[in-house]
Formats: sequence, C-alpha cells, structure tokens
Amino acid sequence: MSELLVLRERIQKIYTSYSIYVDKAAQFILSFVSFYLINQNIGVMKTLTTPVVTVALAVICTFLPPVTVALVAAALILAHLFKLSLGVMAVSTMIFVMMFIFYCRFTPKKALVLLITPIAFMLHIPYVVPVVCGLAMTPVTAVPIAFGTIIYYMILCVKNSAAAISATEGITGQISFFVRTVFQNKELWITVIAFTICIFTVYVVRRLSIDHAWKAAVAAGAVASILVIVIGDIAFDIHTSYGVLIGGNILAILIGLVLEFFLFSVDYSRTEHIQYEDDEYYYYVKAVPKMSVAAPEKMVKRINERRNPDEKESEEIRRRAPKRTDERKNMKKRQTEKETKKNSGTPRNTRVPANKDELLLAKSLQDELDIQDIVKRELEEH
Repeated sequence: MSELLVLRERIQKIYTSYSIYVDKAAQFILSFVSFYLINQNIGVMKTLTTPVVTVALAVICTFLPPVTVALVAAALILAHLFKLSLGVMAVSTMIFVMMFIFYCRFTPKKALVLLITPIAFMLHIPYVVPVVCGLAMTPVTAVPIAFGTIIYYMILCVKNSAAAISATEGITGQISFFVRTVFQNKELWITVIAFTICIFTVYVVRRLSIDHAWKAAVAAGAVASILVIVIGDIAFDIHTSYGVLIGGNILAILIGLVLEFFLFSVDYSRTEHIQYEDDEYYYYVKAVPKMSVAAPEKMVKRINERRNPDEKESEEIRRRAPKRTDERKNMKKRQTEKETKKNSGTPRNTRVPANKDELLLAKSLQDELDIQDIVKRELEEH
C-alpha cells in the first residue's frame, strides 16, 4: 500500500509541475475523439470526415477555452445534418440553443460533461459517467448528462435512419419523423431517469458519516442503475443488453475505486471522535486522517570525484609550499647565526642595533615576503 501511496504522490507532484501541459494534452485528446466519433457515426458531409480536418479542429480547440470544444462539436453535428435535412438541422439547432442558453451559459466548466456523455455511449461505457460525476461533482451534473444522452440518441437516430429521413417527403415530414424517433424512444427516458437516480444516490451516500462511504456510494449507484433499467425494461418491453449493463457497471465500480484512491484516500483505523461545547451547542466531530506518505528523495553521493587539472596543480603547490618555507627559514637562521658570530669579533666602536626585537620583526617580514615569492614562482612555472 505504501508503494501505491508513493506513486500517487509522484503523480500528483508531476501534475502540479506540468498541469498546464497535461490539461492541454487532455483537451486535445478529448477534442480529437469527439470529432472523430461524430464523423464516424454521422459522416454525411464527406469533406469534414477527412483526418486533416479532424486534427486541425482538435488543434484549434486545444488553445481555446474548454467550452469551445462542445460548441465546435455541436457545429460539426449541425454541418452534417445540414447536408442530410434542413428540418432535422433546424430541430437540432433549437435543442442545442436551449442547452447552451439555459445551462452551459451559467456553468461553462461543466459543459464538457455534455460532451463526454455521448462519447461514453459511443464507447459502450455510459454507466461510468453518472458514477464519476456523483463522486467528484454535485447533483447539478444530472442536467448535462441528460442533455448528453439526448444528443447521443439524436446521433443514433441519424446514423440508423439517415436513408428513411432522406426518403421522407417535405421538411415537415422529416421533422415529424425525427422528433418521433428521438423523443418517443422509451429507452432514452429510462436511461435519463436511471442516470439521474444514480447520481443522487452516489452523492448522498458518499457524504454520509460512515466508514468506506465512497466505496458504498459506488456500489449503491451501480445497483441503482441496474435496478432502474431492468424495471424499465420489464415494464415497457425494452430489450436491453444485460451483458453490457452489468459489465458497464462493474467498470464504473472499478473506476470509482481508482477515483477514491486519488481523491479520498483515508485511514479509518485511526478515526477519532471529538466532543466539545460552547454556550449554545454541543459538537460531535468525527475526524478521519488522510493516508499520505512522502516520496523518498534520491541522494547522490559522488565517489572519486574528478577535479580540474589546474586545481590539482594549485593544491600540490600549496602542499609543497610549507616545506620550502621551512627550508628557507633554516637557511635564514644559519645566515643570521654566522652574521652574529662575525659581528661578535668587531671593534667596540662598530654600531650594532640597540633593539633586538626590531631586528627579529624585520627578519620575519622578510621571510614572509620570500614565501610569497616562492609560491608565485611555482605558480608561474606550472
């Protein structure tokens, strides 16, 4: 477990250091996948389905605010519908305008949920979206998930019934056929209800003061989705793939557990219950410490460190300098003794310095000057 915590700390540290690049890379991938899936599932206007156009749109959206991705995706859908039918395009335009005016205008940061929901449907993992949104966001995300589900069924209608829409005579007939196919689809409304209940269930359970609340919330949300869809399937005679239903919810549980590890990893074994009071209230507090471990730092110890040749020569000169200084002092000392003996035999009228301390001070100064000359000469030679 400690190794996983260290890995989490490293990932968080890397993201903190390079968050702007990670966010832009994720935005590019989301843009590219969105435009690619739209072109593959509708693809009526062949000019827009080329890889060059898809990559170019994704690159442009990468350097714009995230809500721009949803706007460009809506424009791409409308461009394909314009090629198919003006009536279908008009109805879709009204739906998109309502979505962006009444929701995305006030919560632009959650507009990506509107885009991720149909992508999850196309990738056959739609049950992951309500579980993740219930864990990491608020119940308000039920609105963009409902809109995203409607968009997916609009795309599915165009994909499966493009020939029937084109064969229908008149714009009014095409609009009637499109609206009836999309909004009278019982599977659409059952899915919207199941996702809404799942989001509220996950959100309420994860906020309870119980141990392992997030795990219980993930399991409760998955069970709620399965029950609502099965009941709707039986009541309205809808043929839902139970394999996809169960497999998708199992995947949602696994992703929810991974999300808990990164966002809500706590140690319930060290839970503390605190009670205190003031003049008006009694307080009962449950404190659960977070699980964290510091990533070990690598210490680099240099062995046999290489040195600069000039530094080695200078060090050798400094090492040899004291020896030469001692030799020089011995020579001066012998010379001084000879001069002293020589002066002892001079006549009485020979002038000798009266202060012996001044003579010793002058000699010490001379020795220091000689030492400096030796060091300087050695440096010049090398």
